Amino acid sequence: MIWRSEHIAKHVLQSEKKTIYKTLDINNINTHDETIHIAIIGGGPKGFYALERLLATLKDVDMTTELEIHVFNSNSFFACGQNYRPDQPDNLLINYAIGNIDAWEVQPAPQIVQKRLDLTDWIKCNKVSHSPEVNPRDFASRELVGYYLIDCFQQVLHAAPEKISIRLITQQINNITELGATYRLHSDEEIFPFVYQSVMLVTGNSYINPYLDRARQYPHVTCFNSAYPIRDLDRIPDQAEVAIQGYGLTFTDVALHLTEGRGGRFEAHNNELVYIPSGREPLLYPYSRNNLTMVPRSGMLPEEQYELLFFTDEYLESIQKRSPENKISFKKDILPILKKEIQYAYNRLAREDDGLTEMEVIDRLFFPNKYISGTQLEDYHQYMVDHTRYIQEEADRGISKSPLMLAVHACRACLLQMTKVYNFSGMDGKSQEYFDKHWIGNMNRLSFGPPTTNSKKIHALLKAGYIRSKFGTLPTVQFNTEGLQLTNGYYTKTFNYHIDGRIAKPNLTQGNHPLYSNLFKSGLAKELINDNYRTGSIAIHPDGRLAGKEKSMIYVYGTPTEGNVLDNDTLSRKSYNFGNTWAQKIANLVTIKYEKEYEHSSR
Repeated sequence: MIWRSEHIAKHVLQSEKKTIYKTLDINNINTHDETIHIAIIGGGPKGFYALERLLATLKDVDMTTELEIHVFNSNSFFACGQNYRPDQPDNLLINYAIGNIDAWEVQPAPQIVQKRLDLTDWIKCNKVSHSPEVNPRDFASRELVGYYLIDCFQQVLHAAPEKISIRLITQQINNITELGATYRLHSDEEIFPFVYQSVMLVTGNSYINPYLDRARQYPHVTCFNSAYPIRDLDRIPDQAEVAIQGYGLTFTDVALHLTEGRGGRFEAHNNELVYIPSGREPLLYPYSRNNLTMVPRSGMLPEEQYELLFFTDEYLESIQKRSPENKISFKKDILPILKKEIQYAYNRLAREDDGLTEMEVIDRLFFPNKYISGTQLEDYHQYMVDHTRYIQEEADRGISKSPLMLAVHACRACLLQMTKVYNFSGMDGKSQEYFDKHWIGNMNRLSFGPPTTNSKKIHALLKAGYIRSKFGTLPTVQFNTEGLQLTNGYYTKTFNYHIDGRIAKPNLTQGNHPLYSNLFKSGLAKELINDNYRTGSIAIHPDGRLAGKEKSMIYVYGTPTEGNVLDNDTLSRKSYNFGNTWAQKIANLVTIKYEKEYEHSSR
């Protein structure tokens, strides 16, 4: 079952409008001089989490002065971010079962909202009467998750303590400057009138890929630097030929929006889907470094994580003990045990005559197109049709019968275990660079793919020819008088439309985010450098503070912390919850301020 907003009672969906009505122009906000101001820059899920933790931590603090929290977001969809906006099409799905999603911190953390429902229970409580039973293994549309997050956000706003005001401001922040021990915020046009005791940065996936910036010089080429908001792609004409960089989750969104989203439909036939076109579809030509689609993800729950036999906590403790000064080596200490773990998982289900060596298993999972050449490479589209059919068949067999899918399950567990090695430069610089460039992308491709439903749709679009996988190797890109030309030696094609279907990563050296570029220039932020490896990420302390200036009160949470930690682009509150440490710091700040005022008044 895939849950969408159409399955939820209409009155529950009104929370979206309540949030829009509460947004303010910062220049219309008036407060007392004694008011303490705190800023949260980024109003997506992690911004909501940070706000909720701050309010829960402060609910029992006896404050004699008012606290005002300004939450800045680029649009009025607070708590959603771009990924979960409720105004997006409902055929765009989350890539994990609803039983994995809970917007609330677990006990015994302090709480400010009493009735805290995870997504599964929220759907149960709010679904229309004729809907089927809710199973935590079900999936949901991203717009429905957005409504859930907004509803939770509204509950937090309603429960805020009396002396705490929350202002929702739709404004882009591009710079922060110091003013003594406080901070001022800037947009492109102005410096805002408030001084802030602390700033929490939760800017999410707001980076850009500057790869095709020069496209502006070529008016006959339309380049979309981001696929989101997805409705921006409606400007692409019917039947246009479109190049798409990337084969990941964003590519899946793009492909479905430009086909099913334009009136096409999928029908089941012989355990496969067949695409019935509307006639309005563009023709899509994807390309990427590995030129492979993601492996579909079934409705697994957290308690069903693969139990590692070799890449265990005990093994990690042993290598960390023997390398207290010389950091862990990925190739020497991790890669052999990772390969062993995945090979063992595969061979547990393989027939005796089909057992594979470590290298054969790794090639089958990570590099299945490694040895393609000649005529097969020239007909790469047919290879992709066959490959996605094979992957889908294995996914249907599941982890109890498919050696491949059990190995994928083990890979996912290994990636989660890698966080204990990776975080805060646990590996030497060469190892981190090698892992970042050669392994993390492939492990993500295997571990965090789309739901099986969407994977079947991609296969159907390949068969029908609306996705054309012509590039078996990464093409070069150049502009000419006709458009944007892609060529890889055996196939050349020119396009007038190009979509960057990748999610940009933090990169200070490329200057792909104006706020972090300005913080870097001013010294409030510095680059994370592990040995000689320049990561491009901002450096943070283990509590989430920027490492640029001593006694900084600028904190970071979520996607901007990547590079310091691994895989922090998630709805989960269980890992890297820097919102907790920041909330406690603000509580201490308010308490100290209160104590000083009390001492002064008693003299």
